[in-house]
Amino acid sequence: MFKNRGGFVGDMMATLYIIGVIIVGFCISFKLLYDLRNAIEDGLDELDTKLAMAIKSVVDQIPGLGESEPINPIQMAIGQLIANMSQQQQNPAMKVIQRDEKGLFVKEE
Repeated sequence: MFKNRGGFVGDMMATLYIIGVIIVGFCISFKLLYDLRNAIEDGLDELDTKLAMAIKSVVDQIPGLGESEPINPIQMAIGQLIANMSQQQQNPAMKVIQRDEKGLFVKEE
């Protein structure tokens, strides 16, 4: 009864098997890429942690670099004075120049 498996039905089944194999292949590829992305991300996090610990240990070993003195109030006042002077120079007062009825500038006396 089912002796002839060739023809249209056989070709359709072969095509479905091929499509199934291709879909499974894509799924496996995407899973591998996802796992690779996770492994790279974990490696970068670990590298970042190790690098931060190395920099901290180097900074702690250098004398005077890891320590910081409190800010001198006189130095802070001088810094604020310099900042205020620079802001005043950036925003100079505008000078209004008078004009006559024709719109021409008037000479100052």
